[in-house]
Parts: sequence; C-alpha cells; structure tokens
Amino acid sequence: MSEVRLKRSLTTKDLVIYGINFMIPIAPFAWYGLYVQPSNGMVALAYAIGLVAMLFTGFSYVTMSRNYPVSGSVYTYVQSTTNPALGFIAGWAMMLDYIFIPVVCYLVGALFFQQFIGIPIIICVIVFAILTTIINSLGIKLVAQVSWGLFFLEILCIGWFLIGVIRLLILGEAHLNYVAFYNPVDFELSGVLSATVIVVISYLGFDAISTLAEETHDAKKSIGRATIISIVSIGILFVVLTYFAGVIFPDWSTLNSDTAFLDILQIVGGKPLVLLSSLTLVLAFGVTCGLEGQTAVTRLLFCMGRDKIMPSFFAKLNPKYNTPVLGTIFIGVMSVLVSFIGLDLLAQMLSFGALIGFMILNLAVAWRFYIKGAEDRSFIKHLVSPVLGFLICAYIFTSVTPIAVKVGGSWMLVGFIYLLFKTRFFTKKAPTINIDDVIAEVE
Repeated sequence: MSEVRLKRSLTTKDLVIYGINFMIPIAPFAWYGLYVQPSNGMVALAYAIGLVAMLFTGFSYVTMSRNYPVSGSVYTYVQSTTNPALGFIAGWAMMLDYIFIPVVCYLVGALFFQQFIGIPIIICVIVFAILTTIINSLGIKLVAQVSWGLFFLEILCIGWFLIGVIRLLILGEAHLNYVAFYNPVDFELSGVLSATVIVVISYLGFDAISTLAEETHDAKKSIGRATIISIVSIGILFVVLTYFAGVIFPDWSTLNSDTAFLDILQIVGGKPLVLLSSLTLVLAFGVTCGLEGQTAVTRLLFCMGRDKIMPSFFAKLNPKYNTPVLGTIFIGVMSVLVSFIGLDLLAQMLSFGALIGFMILNLAVAWRFYIKGAEDRSFIKHLVSPVLGFLICAYIFTSVTPIAVKVGGSWMLVGFIYLLFKTRFFTKKAPTINIDDVIAEVE
C-alpha cells in the first residue's frame, strides 16, 4: 500500500486554519442580509444556536477520529463501525456535498469579482478552478500555506471592522444594545429557528478536517481537537461579528438584504474597508473555500478508489507531490461543467448530502460505542450526544427544499443502484480493505 500513501505534514494548527477557512471567517459579510429578515434582526442568536447544534455532531467526529485515524471521513467511519455497504451510502451522500462545495464557492467568488471587473462568470469559474487545481496538485503543505495567507487577510478585514466599531462606541456615534441577541418587540422563536436552519450551512465544512487524517501528525488527537476548536472558534467569531453589526445598525428592517453588511462596513470604515472586504470575499470564496473543498472531495475519492468501490485511478498519487492529481483534475473539470446548473440549485444541494451523512454518522457512533458496548462506553458521550446530533440534523433536514430533495434523492438512487451492481445485488460484500491494516500503516 506504500504506493498510495499520503504525506504527513500537517499540524493541529494547520487543521484548525483549514477548518476555519472552509467555513469562511468573513461569511457574515456576504450572508448577513439573508439571515437578518427571517430572524427579525437576531442573527447573533441564530448563529449561537447553530454553534451548539453543530457541536453534537462535532463530538461524534471526535469519537470516530480517535478510533479510526484514517482519511475518508464519514465514509470510513461508518463502514468501520457498521458495514461497507452503509459506509458507501454515507460516503456517497457526503460526496454530493463535497462535489458541489468547490463550484458553489467559485460561483459566489465570481459574483463578488464582477463588482471589480465585468467579465463573464464562467471565465471567473474557470480561472478559480485552474488555480485551485494547480495548488492542490502541488501538495497539501502548499494548500496549508495558502490557507494561512488568506486567513490573515480575512483577519485584517475583521480587525479593521472591530476597531472601527470600538471607535464609534468611544465617540458616542454607536451604542451598545442587544438587538442581535434578543429584541422583545420583534422576537419570534419560529423566525429565529428558521434563520438558524439557514445559518447552520455556514458551519458545514468542519467535517472536511477528518479527510486529512493520513496527512496529519498524530491524527488520533489532532483531528478531533482541530474539529472542536474550529467549530467553537468560527461560531464565536460569527456571533461577535453579527452582534456588532446589530450595534452599528440596530434598525435591521431598513437594511437592503443584498448589501446589508457592506452597508454596515461603509459606516464603520468607509469605502476603503468595503473595497478590501469585497476583494477578500472574492479570494475567500473563489480560492480558499474552493481550494479546501476540492481537497476534501479528492481525499474522499482517494479512499473510495483505494477500497476499489470507486475507480482505482482516484487512488493514484503523484510520486513527487504525494497528491491524488488525477482526482484533483477530475474535480476541477467537473466543477466547471456543473457550474452551468446555476448557483441557486447547487447551493440548495449542499445541505442535503451533508445532513444525511451527519445523521448516519451519529447513529453509527451510538451503535458501535454504546449499543454494541465499547470498553469505555459512556452514556452521555456515546448515546445522548450522538442521538441529539442526529435529531438536530433531522430537524434541519425537514427544511430542505423540495427540488433539493428530488435531485438529492435521485443522486442517492443512482448510488444505491451502483452499490447493487458492485455487490451483485448484495450477494457479496461491498469492496473494501482491512481498516486495521490501513491504521497500522499510517500510524
């Protein structure tokens, strides 16, 4: 198996930055207007609820990563704790999410880029796809270095915004309030929860950390630790940003939903901050998120190719850079082709696959570590937490749009038919490799 070995070069810090960048620290700059109306201005509360909700699934990832420090995320975890067929179904569901994440990021980045140069969106998508494909092909360390660089650019924008808010508070031009957390006049729990359902999409991406297990030093500890740190860090940041947005502009009902946060940035830092933030949004979506989304899906395909449940060329590594170059190029090309589907439908599909994968993962934790009885079985950690994670994801899933259900359901049907073919109608086991051998080799 040495010919398909990934190179260990990532630290816990690299994984944290990878996870945070995947969830995009300045995401509220782009999506605040989408959340502010349904939540009646209480966006910070919606983000706080979303943080708690995602933590339960995050804890399930911690449990799995400590026991199975192997790339493949949900696919590997579920097949290792239940059976290869269910693992494939879970991986197939997550693949829908992972395949669409890069192109959604490219499209959003292209939309922001059009503010600067009015070139066709498809040209922007092609440029982003080529750039991320080259970076990903040259090694995971380069991916980490690019992530760190763009992370500091986002922190610059965030720091400028926070310093500007403090200046306005000192000058008396803004006043502390709690509109973003609780507004008794406009408070409606149903509205806040409906916004939370949308907000949770901002947290999708923490799970991709687990796809890098075989490229990480001390994966048993690092993957789980980085997962929780990234969820908590990005959640607190989202809450802080949206809270101060409410402080600067408490009259949320008069905001333009298309330019909501940019209008707030104009008040805080003027045109220079708006321009810097707009440029950073282009890079955050088009490069950072697109880059890391492509990394995640190629690692999932790598594991499936290694198990021979998917074509084996996905598991071929470049001998110089230790990266799945063929799979990376495949995803780059696919991203350009599926971009013609349109951003609206693609964005709706993101949560479908992720939520199905999360639900199966949570149940797998309860099954393997509590019901079957692990040596260190814990009622809270191995039953209550994953069951809550499952129920929260199931509730969020009820808000998935009908068109997403139809397209996603068709995707799952294709996967099931493919599984029937590979198992000869379940007369033999789904192709897989001995997970213990993989763990022994990568440790």
